[in-house]
Amino acid sequence: MISSFRQRLTYANVMATLAVFIALGGSSYAALKVTGRDVRNGSLTYRDLKRNTLSGSRIKESRLGVVPRARNSLRVGGLSAAQLLVRCPSETLPVSGTCVETASRTPVPYGSAVNLCALVDDQRTPGRRLPTHGELTAALSKAEVQLAAGGELTSDVYPRGDTRLDVLYVTDRTGAVSVVADDGNTPKAFRCVADPLN
Repeated sequence: MISSFRQRLTYANVMATLAVFIALGGSSYAALKVTGRDVRNGSLTYRDLKRNTLSGSRIKESRLGVVPRARNSLRVGGLSAAQLLVRCPSETLPVSGTCVETASRTPVPYGSAVNLCALVDDQRTPGRRLPTHGELTAALSKAEVQLAAGGELTSDVYPRGDTRLDVLYVTDRTGAVSVVADDGNTPKAFRCVADPLN
């Protein structure tokens, strides 16, 4: 059997077998012997790393560009963040999702106040209205809004039992209230509330 093996043994067969063993042994030697200790920190480039092997702490986010499919990510419905902020008409400020006038108006009865507010800027917008108790109280918490002497009307009304109404009005900056009869004889200061322009 050994003699038949020797007859088939040629130089080419020996070299091919030797090459296979060196190739297999060399790569396994390298795989077994090269570890993280053998690599200097910070010496690898992006070509040396597998995809998705870095964590967020190793990436400098300021050098990353915009993801191609997220070019419009800073917009909502095509609008920028600045366009989404509540924009109020002049001489009003945003409060509780509405725009409250910064200055109070001269005292009038409740019915007249409702009509005067409805007529403000009604060519371009639906007009304005009296604030609710909550809206007026929230507006009074801001430094630029001062309560008129004698209090200000709200849109909150209650039936008196006859055909008239009692109207709630705010008496101080903390939101304390009182009621006034809607009889045309007890005018109170008021301010109007507008919808945001956007």
